[in-house]
Amino acid sequence: MQTIKHYLLIIALFALIPSQAQESASLPTKWSLQQCIEYARENNLALKRQKLNVDYAYNQQEQKKLDLLPNLNANGSYRTQSGSVRDENTFRIIDVTTKDGNFGISSVTPVFEGFTRRNSVKKYRADWKAAVADAKKTENDLALAITSYYTQILFDKELLAAAKLQLETINLQVERTEKLVQAGTLPEGSLLEVKSLAARETLNVTQLENNLQLSYLDLKHALDLKSGDSFDIVIPELPELSAVPLGAADAVFDYAVNNLPQISASEYRLESSNKDVDIAKGYLWPRLSFNVGWGTYVSKYDGMQNFDFSRSFKDNASQYYGLSLSIPLFNGLSARKGVKNANIGLMNSQYTLEQEKQTLRKEIEQAHADAQAAFRQYEAGQIAADSYRESFRYTEQRYNVGMVNVVDYNVSKTEFMKAESDFIQAKYTYLLRLKILDFYQGKELVL
Repeated sequence: MQTIKHYLLIIALFALIPSQAQESASLPTKWSLQQCIEYARENNLALKRQKLNVDYAYNQQEQKKLDLLPNLNANGSYRTQSGSVRDENTFRIIDVTTKDGNFGISSVTPVFEGFTRRNSVKKYRADWKAAVADAKKTENDLALAITSYYTQILFDKELLAAAKLQLETINLQVERTEKLVQAGTLPEGSLLEVKSLAARETLNVTQLENNLQLSYLDLKHALDLKSGDSFDIVIPELPELSAVPLGAADAVFDYAVNNLPQISASEYRLESSNKDVDIAKGYLWPRLSFNVGWGTYVSKYDGMQNFDFSRSFKDNASQYYGLSLSIPLFNGLSARKGVKNANIGLMNSQYTLEQEKQTLRKEIEQAHADAQAAFRQYEAGQIAADSYRESFRYTEQRYNVGMVNVVDYNVSKTEFMKAESDFIQAKYTYLLRLKILDFYQGKELVL
């Protein structure tokens, strides 16, 4: 029996584990770039808010559709009235209580109102489509930001690995220098210089480790992951980078201006502003509506003989139908001012669209130029890194046999490390620039 109790207690404890913990357990241990982007699409708070805006805009345009339907209203009232009156026969003052009720159904159907309702439907449909485009832009910007953070982590990892390798080399050099000093080949000061270089390399490794952790935090924040969650990324096998045909910047722009959501959003807002003008003009037109209704009333007072509710309900019933016309003669010129303001809004939307296109062209031209410059830096960095690596290898060999002093050794070492760092940075800068161009061409962001 005691064993069963323990078993049930264990089950109960597992049942109390929050679902969030279960979700965390299902998260990957190492994230690919595509997994990061897909997770952000589902969990990023900014994107969730944009999707709520889409739902809100959709409900608004559906509500405007319902405004096109005829309305139907039912009304009723009941009243009890007490008072004193003079009897017509006895001329005496008597107390009388009267009870009456009214019942009715009415409907108003707009026949013509300057097309304001139909144009309102079109306006809110355009607003909904603009909201959809805004959400897509947020999603695209998030994917690009994640790609940038992901690439930064790859850069920091490779730079840190290179720095650790250099630290190992320096530590080995400290051991060699100690032997050379003991053998009398080098002075004591040479050992101090090499140890100083090793200390700087240790500090550099520490700084690079900190940079890597900060890059991880940037990516986790973009994914809206908790800071305490374990997190690491997949190290992809990057292809050998080479000169990639970039195509003309104009061709990239032609695709982007017809496909990117920020342009679509501005176009839909321009459409919405056009409908604002049509709606404002509609209030200058006469308004015609069809009215139909039915109603009855029942009244009873004290002393009424042979009162029949159903008969009274039927006999007092009436119905009506007809047209009503309203012609705006003067409303303080508010309708005309509304038209002017709507036209101002339309011009603003036109300028916004043109500004969006100009900004997009500038971004693409800049991205195109950056990609070209990044490749040139990558090529030059590779040549420089190979050259300084070979130079340092030669200097190191001569230092190990006492033919080069520690000052020249440190200079060669520093030049090689800087060239190596510059080459790694150039490689990932070029890779990111290519991904940015892929982004503007609607290509999937993968590594």
